[in-house]
Amino acid sequence: MKSLVRKAGMQLPEGTLFSGLRSPIDDHPELIVAEHVSLLRAAIWMILIGSAVFMILLLTSPQEYQRRIYPVIGLIVLSVASHAILRVWGALVAVRVLILGGWMLATYAGMASEGVRTPILAAYPIMLVFSGWMLGARYCIALFVASCMAVISMAVGQNMGKIGTAAPVSPAMVAVAQLAVLSISAVMTLYLLRLFRDRYAEERRLNGEVRLHLNAAEKRVTDLRKVAEHIPCLVFEGDRQGCCLFANKGFEKFFALPPDGAAGTHISELVEPDSAGGFAPYQEAVMRGEVVEFLTRKKSAEGVWRNFDVTLVPKHAAEGEDVVGWYGLMYDVTRREQAVSELRDRATHDALTGLANRLFLDDRLAHTVERAARAQASAAVMVIDLDHFKEVNDTLGHGAGDQLLCQVARRLEASVRSADTVARFGGDEFVIVIEGIKSLESAEAVAAKILVELSLPFVVGTGTARIGGSIGVAVYPEAGRTAENLLRAADLAMYEAKAAGRNCYRISQADQERV
Repeated sequence: MKSLVRKAGMQLPEGTLFSGLRSPIDDHPELIVAEHVSLLRAAIWMILIGSAVFMILLLTSPQEYQRRIYPVIGLIVLSVASHAILRVWGALVAVRVLILGGWMLATYAGMASEGVRTPILAAYPIMLVFSGWMLGARYCIALFVASCMAVISMAVGQNMGKIGTAAPVSPAMVAVAQLAVLSISAVMTLYLLRLFRDRYAEERRLNGEVRLHLNAAEKRVTDLRKVAEHIPCLVFEGDRQGCCLFANKGFEKFFALPPDGAAGTHISELVEPDSAGGFAPYQEAVMRGEVVEFLTRKKSAEGVWRNFDVTLVPKHAAEGEDVVGWYGLMYDVTRREQAVSELRDRATHDALTGLANRLFLDDRLAHTVERAARAQASAAVMVIDLDHFKEVNDTLGHGAGDQLLCQVARRLEASVRSADTVARFGGDEFVIVIEGIKSLESAEAVAAKILVELSLPFVVGTGTARIGGSIGVAVYPEAGRTAENLLRAADLAMYEAKAAGRNCYRISQADQERV
C-alpha cells in the first residue's frame, strides 16, 4: 500500500485511522503480490447496486418503512467514498474504510429496525474475518468487542421496548437484504481466498529464492574455505576480544595444533609482533577499521625460524559499519628476505671472493674518515697488490688463479679484526680499511703480519703456489684527510713497495691535500 501511495504522490495523515494500526501487509509486505483491485471494485459495485435496489423498494413502500432509508443512503455514500479511496490511496485503505463504515451502518440499521432480529447483522462475522485478515488482529478484536456490545445493547433495548418497534418488513425486503448480504459475503470470501492463495504462492516463491540464496552463500563459504586451506599463507580469523575463530590447515600445521585446536586461543599467544607494545596496539587499530601490517619472526614446529609479514583486515557486520572482528594473513617472507639479502650482498660484495667490492669500500672508507674526524682518532688504509700472481695464472690456469684469490681473501680477513673492512679492488689488488689504530706502529704490525701470511705456500689444485705482496699504507690524518686522498696515498705507497723489490710495505707520510 505504501508503494501505491508513493506512486500516487499522496501522503497519508499521521495518527489517523489509516496509520494508527499496522496490518499483516504492513508488517509483511512481501507476502502479497497484488491487492486484486478488480475483485474489491466488484464488491463495492455490488454493495452500491444492492443499496440502490433496496432504496427503490423502500421508496415504493408505505410511509412507515421509509425511515429505514437512512442506513441505505449511508451505504451508498460509503460505497462511493470507498471507490474513490480505492483509486487514490489503494485497496488497503479502501478496505479499512469499507469494513469500519459498513460495521457502523449495520449497527445503526439494527438499532433503527428489528434489533437483533435484523438480517443485516449476519454481516458481522464476515466483517470480523475480513478485518482480521486485512487490518490485523487489533482491528479484529476491537471490532469483535464492539459487535458484542452492540448486540447486547440491541437485545437490552428490545427487551425494554425501545428497539425493534418498527413495522414488520415485507418478505421482499427481507429477501433483498439477505441476497445482498449473501452476495457481499461470497465476493469477500472469494477475495480472501484469492488473496490467501497468492500470498501462499508468493511465500513459496520467496522461500525458494531464500533457499537458493542460502545455498549460494553456503557454496561461497565452502569455496572460500577451500581457498583458505590451499592459499600459500597462514589464514586465521579473530573476534572482538582477539580470540581465534578459524585457522586454516597451514596455520595449524605450522604451530603444531590439532584440527580446530586454534579456536578459542588468543591470537597474541601465537602471533606476537616484533615491535614494542605487543599485539594489543594492532588489535585496537584493526577494531577501529584500519588495515594493519607488521612483521614477526616465529619458530615452526620443526624448530625452523621463519619471517612473516602479517596483515589484519577488519571484519564488518552484515549490516552497518560496526567492526565485529578481523581476518589475518601471515605470509612467509623468509625466502623473499633471503633473496633481497642476496641481491644486496651481490651489489656490495665481490662474487668470487665474497669480500666487499669497490662500491661498498667507497662507502665504508668515507664513513671511517668521518668517524675518525669526529673522534679525532687515527685510521689506516692499505692497498695490497699480489706479487707473481700472473705466473700462477699462466702456468696453472685461471681456475687455479681464482682458487688462489679466494685463499688470499681468507688470509687477509684472518689478519685483521672483524670490524675492519677487507675489499677486492679489482684483479689481484685488495684494500684494507682499519679503524681506530693507536699508532703508526700498529699499522706496520698489521702490514708485516699480512706479508707473512702471503709468503706461506698456497694449495692450488693438485700442487702448491708461492706469491707475495706489495703493500702501501696511508694513515689518517697524516697521509690525507679525505677518503679519496687516503686511497691515493696508499696506492702510491704500494707502487713504492713494488719499486723497492716487492714483498714489502711502504708507508705514505705526505698529506696529499697539501702536495
